[in-house]
Amino acid sequence: MRTALAIAACGPRLEVALGTGAGATGIVALAGSTPRSELVMAAVDLLLRAAGLERGALEGVVASRGPGSFTGVRVALASAQGISMALGIPAHGFSSLVAQAARTDIQECLAVQPARRGFAYIQSFSRHGGRAEATEEPRIAALETLVKAGLPVVAPAGLELPPGTPLARAAITTAEALLTLLATEEEPDPSTLIPIYLEPAPATPPPFSRRRSPGPAMPVTRPRPTTRKGS
Repeated sequence: MRTALAIAACGPRLEVALGTGAGATGIVALAGSTPRSELVMAAVDLLLRAAGLERGALEGVVASRGPGSFTGVRVALASAQGISMALGIPAHGFSSLVAQAARTDIQECLAVQPARRGFAYIQSFSRHGGRAEATEEPRIAALETLVKAGLPVVAPAGLELPPGTPLARAAITTAEALLTLLATEEEPDPSTLIPIYLEPAPATPPPFSRRRSPGPAMPVTRPRPTTRKGS
């Protein structure tokens, strides 16, 4: 697969990269309050225009699928699915933590993605045969604990880490890492375009068993009609 598009939207900023067999030819990184759903296709068109390509030149698309920003996960996956279906090209999804680990070439690292305020999704990786492999299941931890993580941390650009956090040198962006991962897949699998959530989405109601039972009904008092003399 020579010409592919990567969409990383689970972190503090949106990253879109265009890659060829020679590596990434262009990267767009955007942060701010504008909804990412409004920025993805604009970034795609900008990259294609800069490379002198039409959308039909794309041969594949890859996206991050979480954990991370709930909105970012949905935007990345929906955009990848839409591009794949519209152009009839293969698509693939990777864990955002795997993508972080792929940004560095050190032997062991701790991949980090932002979670709710003050917390992060983390997962340790070890490199074997040139590829990072997870050594534990992903979990949630307080950001302050990363100072004593014991492993160099690799996190997306824009995530503020506590002072003293051991850092791994990241050679490429998250979007470029997705392109690198896609290049190792012999057959991209569109069924991988499903979200990874480690905790319920904010809009998910709690299980029925945990809901509060309704309190006693309040009595309704209706005023009695008054009768005036002479009426």
